[in-house]
Amino acid sequence: MQAVILAGGFGTRLSHVVKDVPKPMAPMAGVPFLEYLYRELSGQGFDDFVFLTGHMADVIENHFREYGNVRFLREDHPLGTGGALLNAWDLLDTEFLLINGDTFFDADFTLLYKYKAQQIKEPSILMALRFSEDVGRYGFVEFDDDYRVESFIEKGALPPAQADGFINAGAYLIDREILNGVHDSFHGQMISIETELFPLFIKENLFRCLPLGGAFIDIGIPDDYRRAQTLIPDTMKKERRPALFIDKDGTLIEDSGYVHGKDIVPVKSTLELVRQYKEKGFRLVIITNQAGVAKGKFREQDFLDNINAVLSFYEENGIRFDDWEYCCYHENAVIEKYRKRSYARKPWPGMILKAAEKLPVDLGNSVMVGDNKDVDTIRLPYLRSVILDK
Repeated sequence: MQAVILAGGFGTRLSHVVKDVPKPMAPMAGVPFLEYLYRELSGQGFDDFVFLTGHMADVIENHFREYGNVRFLREDHPLGTGGALLNAWDLLDTEFLLINGDTFFDADFTLLYKYKAQQIKEPSILMALRFSEDVGRYGFVEFDDDYRVESFIEKGALPPAQADGFINAGAYLIDREILNGVHDSFHGQMISIETELFPLFIKENLFRCLPLGGAFIDIGIPDDYRRAQTLIPDTMKKERRPALFIDKDGTLIEDSGYVHGKDIVPVKSTLELVRQYKEKGFRLVIITNQAGVAKGKFREQDFLDNINAVLSFYEENGIRFDDWEYCCYHENAVIEKYRKRSYARKPWPGMILKAAEKLPVDLGNSVMVGDNKDVDTIRLPYLRSVILDK
C-alpha cells in the first residue's frame, strides 16, 4: 500500500514555536512528527512512501534518506496541496492514501480499503472522517446514507441546532484515475485540493467518506503542538484492541420505561455475555441514548445515579468498564439546551467514535450489542451489531 504525504507547508502559525525545522519535522518528545506518522502507517502495512516536500525540504530528505521504502519529490515553487499531488503524477500508484503531514489520526486506515473494495465499484476518492463535538472550530462534512459527500459546511455557517458533526480528518484513499482530467490541464500552477478539486469531485459524484475513530491532533496550532508532545508518544505505546460496545436500558438492565435513579434490575444473562467478552480481551464500553433527560422525564443527575449503580453492580461481579458514553440530545426535546441534532445519538456512531478517541480500539473487530434493532444497529459499515432477543 502506498502513502503519499503532503509535507511542503510553511507552518506559519507554528513558526514562532518551531523555528529550525519544517512543520512536519517538529519534534515530539525528541522524535520528528513525520517519524511517528511513518511508524504508524508502517504498522498498518503501508510499504511505499512518497513525501511531497517544499519548505526546508533538506531536513526531511536527510532524515529519511536511508529508508529503503521512502521517495521524495521537491517542489521548486509553491504548488498548493492539489498542485503538489499532480506534480507527483509519475510516482503515484493506481490507488494510494494521501495524508496531511501535520495531522495525527490514530485510525485504522485499512478500513478505508476494505470498505472501498466491498462497497464502491467506480473510481473514487474516499475521505476519512472524524467525529467532533467542536464543529464550530472546524466546520463539518455533510453526506447521504450511502456516505457520498454532499457538501462542506464552513465553521462560520453552522446550523444553530447542530450539536456536533464529522470533520475532514486529512486522509484520503484515491484512485489515480479520477485525477486524469485535472492532470491533463496541469501546467505547474498552484492548485488547492480542498477548494478547487473537492467541489469538482462532489459535482461528479466521485467523493465518498467513512467515519473512523482514534486519537486526533493537528500540530499546526501552538496549543495543540504542545499537547501533542505527550498525546502522540503515549498513543503509540498503547495496544489497539477490539471493544464490546453495549447498550444500557433493556440490555444491561431491565427497561421499565425512562429508567433512572439508583434502583436497577440487572439482566443476568447479559452479565455472563459481558464476562465472556472481558475474558477474550475486549475493551468494555457502555453506549446509551438518554432522551428522557431531553424530554424532561428525569434530570441528568438521575441518569448519572443510574449509570453509577450499573457500574457498581458490575464491579461487584469482577467486571470494570473501560468507558461509558451517553447522549441526551433529541430534536424534539422539551428542554431547549438538549434540542439539537446530534451524530452522537444512536444509531449514529458518535459515542462509539468518542470512546475510540480515548481508547485505542480495533473498530473493525469490535461489536455493538443492544436490544433495539432500529437504535442499536450502528451506522458504521465495518462495525458488527448484535441485537439480543427480548
